Order: sequence, then structure tokens, then C-alpha cells
Amino acid sequence: MLSAVQSQMGAGEISFEEVTSIFKTGGTKGLSGDSVEKIPKIKITRMNNEDESGERVSCSVCLQDFQLGETVRSLPHCHHMFHLPCIDVWLVRHGSCPLCRRDM
Repeated sequence: MLSAVQSQMGAGEISFEEVTSIFKTGGTKGLSGDSVEKIPKIKITRMNNEDESGERVSCSVCLQDFQLGETVRSLPHCHHMFHLPCIDVWLVRHGSCPLCRRDM
């Protein structure tokens, strides 16, 4: 929980780690770093850079579009894709897809 002083601070004065710690909840235990590394990586191409409606695919964590040639992680059961730095930290903490919450 935030202290009274922290709650008065502006968003620019709080670190990323402090922000993410606010949202820590119970639930699935995170994966080991070795387990995260075993999850498939794919390269973004013209074939996988758009969804069924023709919209560019983006990372649901940072909301940035994937760039051609970029390497991303595709989760095995749901096939949601994320930037490596975005999803790797999440999986170590939570062990589930941040979009659909499916356990790894």
C-alpha cells in the first residue's frame, strides 16, 4: 500500500518497480528465468504483423506496435505476443498471460 507521502507524489516521481509492486496480487506463482527462456520467440514479418481485421498487432503490455524484424515472445497456449522485456518480467512474477490470464 502507498504511504500518505507517496500517494501525494506525481506519477513522474515514482519508479516503474514501485508502480508494478502496487498491482502485485496473489495468484499463480511466477516462472523461473529458465522456464521463461524456453517459451518460443518469433520474428515479426509481414505475415504475422496484422490481425484478422488488418490492424497492426501490438504488445498488450506497452501498447507499442511490433516492428518488422523484431523478435517477440509468443505464449504457447493462447499465442498472444509480447515484447521480450515486457513479458519476461511479467512471467517471472505471475506465470500467466497478462492478457487472458491463462497459466503457463
